[in-house]
Amino acid sequence: MALKPFRLKQSTIVPLSVAEVWEIAAQTSKVNHAVGLPPLVYSERTRSDGVREVVGTARQYGLPVQWVEHPFEWIYQKELWVERVFEHFPPLDRLIGGTILIPHTSISTEVETFVDVFPKNLLGYPVGWFVANQMITGQAAFFRSVAQKPNAANYFPPARKVRANRNVLQELRNRMRDLPCDQQLIDRLFELIQTQRDEDVATMRPFVLADAWGAERLNLLRVFLYATWTGLLDMNWDVLCPNCRVAREPSPHLRDLTATAHCEVCNIRYDINFDEYVELRFSVNPKVRSASNATFCALGSPALNEHIVAQARLKPNEQRELTVQLGAGGYRLRMLGIEQRCAIQAHAAGATNATINLTAAGPDQAALNVANRPVSLNVHNTTDREQLLIIEHDAWGVGRVSASLVSTLPEFRSLFSSEVLAPGLGLAIKNLTILFSDIKNSTPMYEKHGDSSAYAMVRDHFDVLFKAIEQHNGSIVKTIGDAVMAVFASPSDGVSAALAIHHNMQQANQARPERPPIVIKIGLHTGTCIAVNANEVLDYFGTTVNAAARAQGLSVGDDVVLTSDVMESAGVRTILSQHDLLSEPFTHNLKGISQVFTLYRLMPMAQREHRA
Repeated sequence: MALKPFRLKQSTIVPLSVAEVWEIAAQTSKVNHAVGLPPLVYSERTRSDGVREVVGTARQYGLPVQWVEHPFEWIYQKELWVERVFEHFPPLDRLIGGTILIPHTSISTEVETFVDVFPKNLLGYPVGWFVANQMITGQAAFFRSVAQKPNAANYFPPARKVRANRNVLQELRNRMRDLPCDQQLIDRLFELIQTQRDEDVATMRPFVLADAWGAERLNLLRVFLYATWTGLLDMNWDVLCPNCRVAREPSPHLRDLTATAHCEVCNIRYDINFDEYVELRFSVNPKVRSASNATFCALGSPALNEHIVAQARLKPNEQRELTVQLGAGGYRLRMLGIEQRCAIQAHAAGATNATINLTAAGPDQAALNVANRPVSLNVHNTTDREQLLIIEHDAWGVGRVSASLVSTLPEFRSLFSSEVLAPGLGLAIKNLTILFSDIKNSTPMYEKHGDSSAYAMVRDHFDVLFKAIEQHNGSIVKTIGDAVMAVFASPSDGVSAALAIHHNMQQANQARPERPPIVIKIGLHTGTCIAVNANEVLDYFGTTVNAAARAQGLSVGDDVVLTSDVMESAGVRTILSQHDLLSEPFTHNLKGISQVFTLYRLMPMAQREHRA
């Protein structure tokens, strides 16, 4: 005879909006750590039927405890819960613990913490009550403490004990005082390392920290790169699964990456993409601080999966109604371990309810149009196995430092020139902006002024180019005679650099009237390419690179030739509107490329009138 389960719960009013409370509650590992729960160890195993399980172990009240941890379930800004089925804990069969957020006023939220207890025997009632009461009392006390704290930086307590080498820290801080990066951000990084919990310094994401600190993202990334160069931090390259977006085993060097990877959770093998699937994260160097990467909750919690807005377990043949609110934009609905998915578009004219069946092949619909307000989804698991339903943003999160982006920064290329891919390996990049430049009529310049004088002018022109490119977040890949190849993560940065090159070159020419003026030709294109190791240098190949070189060949000097892909990129027209430019569209075949390109010649209006 099955014993009757029971629920314990407590409610607390927190003077924060639901959105603000969710940002705290979703960080389940930090919450559990704050309330004094023990650290947990997780491993994976495969059952006889091929299903992979996550197994958790811990010491609870001096006793070893082991359980199967089911995937978290949640609905964004509404509720979250997780079920644990015990294997070595005789009094209890399982526990389900979670949090429900209920709007109280526009600026306050009722936080209900609950634990459902399923006793295995009669002893399970007092033991279950004690365990559940400890959990909800601790969490209620934590949320009451939130009301007394002024900002998010103070919601979680600092580390109880930091095992840091103070002498090494002071030596490294002295070394970083004269480095060309934001000293205030350096101070904040050192404060973080000396005061925060182990989990906060064992895995650091610069863009996420920059957003929390109100800092400019690239400025903080540069600080992290210099901190790694001095020995304060270590770099880790995480390969993310394109399906679940969870990091596989990190690699300390780019050279360790392979062309493909396998996600055991999703049971898929995929080609590694340089700008979406490879993320750069940082950890404190062990010589600086001993920091265990202990976790106090499952890795599948909402805070670690910010792209997921709803996740639900459905038993065989279970039918459930989920009410979710999606902001305007694109989403996808999928099932764990199945590649087939349903594309969702949320917009004002979309439906407020929909029905979808989960089959062995995946969702039975390829697309849904729903409203960007509360939507009722009637979901039916038609299979004979439990299924995990996931609704997530179709775009990758913006908190990642992609390998593609960081490889375009001059600081990365100068400080970590040995960080290249393995020889023979080429990894795809979905979008990169390539700039080519060359000096107009350089051959006659050598003949007229001699090799020595001409080379001095070329060298000075390189200084102008390199400075403008670096100031606009670009990086020099190589020089080819008098020509330069540079890369940018953003087309708008590439265009800004091109305009700055011409402006700065004009000033340099005016400053040296005894020399003949140097006229520069520039072309840009953006698109897909391949990152490779070319003689131990990170280089790029493909049609995008060829098109940028051919666009430069169409430049007449003192102008910039853009492809339409660059012109139509975000922010480019805004930049051009800030300059007195004449934009002339034209079409042209680019040598070696079959398609006809639409191109734009940008020329300062004054320069155009002078030539006319």
